[in-house]
Parts: sequence; structure tokens; C-alpha cells
Amino acid sequence: MIAALAVTLGAAVGAPMRYLLDRWLTARTSGPTGLAAFPWGLFAVNVIGSAVAGPVLTLTSGELRTFLIVGICGAFTTFSGFAWEANRLWSISRAVFWWAVIAMPVACTGAFLITYTLANWIG
Repeated sequence: MIAALAVTLGAAVGAPMRYLLDRWLTARTSGPTGLAAFPWGLFAVNVIGSAVAGPVLTLTSGELRTFLIVGICGAFTTFSGFAWEANRLWSISRAVFWWAVIAMPVACTGAFLITYTLANWIG
């Protein structure tokens, strides 16, 4: 029951943070075609959330880890948003679509692995 509460409270923090940062970045970087159509806000929140998850996994445990990784990072990052954006890009630009579906998973995985490795090395 404590884990479910930790996830709920973390999600209540992570989801609004994702929405606000995504909208803020999207308003400053978006355009109708080309690379301006790339979902830069979503890219940023997914990479940031993945990078944060690395050291959190290394340096925490128990309910705190559940709160931070599953709750906050899980709600801050979004695979459904990634799928929605990929679908949107398919109709706008196939080149930008392929850029997004390759770059976002690679960048997120890379961000996680770098911070996880650094946290293990330092801590």
C-alpha cells in the first residue's frame, strides 16, 4: 500500500512537470514542417527523465526509489506521447519521423546509461 501511495504522489509531481516543460519548450521550438516539427519538448522531458533515473536507481532503494523512479520519472517521461508524436510526424515528414523514432530511444537509453554508470563509479 505504501508503494502505491509513493507512485501516486510521485505521479502527481512528475506529470505536471512534464506537461509544463514540454509545452514551454514546444512553444519556443515548434513549426509546421521540417526539423521544427520535431517534438523537442517531448524529447527533452524523456531524456531528462531517463538521465535522472540512472543515479536514482543507484543511490536509492525501497519506497523512495519507487516514488522517484516509478512515480516522478515514470510520469515525467512518456512513451504514449512518443507514440502520438511519431504518428503525427509520419503525416508531416517521413524524414523527421525516422529521426524521432531513432534519436529519442537512443538519447534516452544513452542518458540513462551515462548517469547510471557515473553514479556507480562515484557512489
